[in-house]
Amino acid sequence: MKKIYSVLIAFIIVFSFVFSSFENVFAEGKVLDLEAKSAVLMDYETGKVLYQKNGNVQIYPASTTKAWTAYLVIKNVSDLNKKITIGDLPYIEPSSMFLKKGETFTVRELLTALMVHSCNDVAYVLAQYVSGSIPEFADLMNKEAKSIGCNNTHFNNPNGLPDKNHYTTARDMALIARKCMSDPIFREIVSTKSVKFPATKQYPQERVYTNSNKFLTSHSKINYRGKNIDIKYDIVDGIKTGFTEAAGKCLLSSAVKNNQRIIAAVFNSTNYGIYLDSRTLLDYGFENYNSFTIMDKEDYISTKRKWFTKEKKLIYQPEESYSVVLPKGQSLTDEFTFETDLQKTSLPIHSGEKVGNFYIYKNGKKFKTINLIAKNDVTSKFAFLTENKFLRFIFSIIKLILLAFIIFFIYFISKKYYRKYKRKQIKIKKAKKRQNSNNNKVNNKSNNVIKRDTGKSKNSTNQNHKK
Repeated sequence: MKKIYSVLIAFIIVFSFVFSSFENVFAEGKVLDLEAKSAVLMDYETGKVLYQKNGNVQIYPASTTKAWTAYLVIKNVSDLNKKITIGDLPYIEPSSMFLKKGETFTVRELLTALMVHSCNDVAYVLAQYVSGSIPEFADLMNKEAKSIGCNNTHFNNPNGLPDKNHYTTARDMALIARKCMSDPIFREIVSTKSVKFPATKQYPQERVYTNSNKFLTSHSKINYRGKNIDIKYDIVDGIKTGFTEAAGKCLLSSAVKNNQRIIAAVFNSTNYGIYLDSRTLLDYGFENYNSFTIMDKEDYISTKRKWFTKEKKLIYQPEESYSVVLPKGQSLTDEFTFETDLQKTSLPIHSGEKVGNFYIYKNGKKFKTINLIAKNDVTSKFAFLTENKFLRFIFSIIKLILLAFIIFFIYFISKKYYRKYKRKQIKIKKAKKRQNSNNNKVNNKSNNVIKRDTGKSKNSTNQNHKK
């Protein structure tokens, strides 16, 4: 009996695994011929998975990790023109920029080397610069990945070098690629075809790097749909290659066609198959799906007048556009309406800060909320008073003193009126006492008069009887 149960449980596990791995394939009735062991095709605007093969199976990301490293550096460094002087570095295996102690580069230059030439030593330097240590930067990577829905990912370093505790899934990496490509600086860097760095005192040779992503630069051929064509694909604008023995050939790709962007995440493929698989996925997406823009954020830029500010007005808009993706031949039948709810208007307001909500209603029911964000800084003309930390501290002390004075004043007045009230009550009581005393005296006099009158009456009666 136990054996039967064991076999049954094993069958259920295997069946569930297979079904979950190919759920989108079954849904669309299409199986693509891919050499990759894991792959996901994702619509950029909606995040909808259009196709997957073992999309939730654990894989090693190799150097595609560097896309997330680059994005987080851009997000956490306010000025990419800041210069970094290279210090002592441990041995870091290539690919590498072979940085030397004493060399100086801007953050942006290092980011370009990271994404074009996939430099492992550059990833190390940038991670140290942002977080102070590799473990702390890895914590940042994991925290940020979790925040966008990567629930099966754990990063342990910024470059993707082999590590059993450094893993992800094709689906999670598609989500990461989608987030990375939302940043215009990132998009510009990853679309760079080549870069040159002049010789330095420490490294007396010019460094010349060509982007490792052959979709951007190569004139080699692949046999695709019965034809020998260039690997280079003009609609591709990024994003990152990767390879280790354990990870196999890996590639994150982004392509735009007819105003629709899609993301392909291909892992554990082969030298020949990596670009063939990626192109197969990209073309499958464009040939079988249409994207419909429901709300373009650029159409909903609004302003609000702000008095006594340098900028005179707040400019705000939805944080992102909203689209739906449908199989070709299927029309859009839902009705959409929108509502803007501006909430934060107190100063100062910083560009990119959330200032409210943008609601999307489908067929009359609210079903999606998008952040409203400020497009400009808005500061008071009196910012030198209101935003100066020392003066704000002084004003806080003054406020406390004024509050204490008001409380004391209210207490003093209340006590004064209370005493006055008590004195008045005492006077009223004394007056009532005197009144009662006077009334008693009057009553006593009346009683005495009555008694005297009664006595006289009795004497008269007695005298009459004697007569």
